[in-house]
Amino acid sequence: MQQIKWFNRKFDFALDQNIFPSILERLSGTPLRLEDKFKGINSTLLTERIDDTWSIKENVGHLIDLEPLWQGRFEDISTWVQ
Repeated sequence: MQQIKWFNRKFDFALDQNIFPSILERLSGTPLRLEDKFKGINSTLLTERIDDTWSIKENVGHLIDLEPLWQGRFEDISTWVQ
């Protein structure tokens, strides 16, 4: 499966094609999936920066920082769906 970059994704919330519940399910399961994926990885690798990019831990921290944003978006969208 080829990953689509986040900013290249297109979302259509039409009633016949509503993927919103799937997005919510993936977001809510992210902490457990991350924990499972990282449990066998050396902590040095999790903090390593390659070619001046963010480390794995920095990327995860960024997701955590954005959580209030997607929670707010959920509240906005859920008022439209009801």
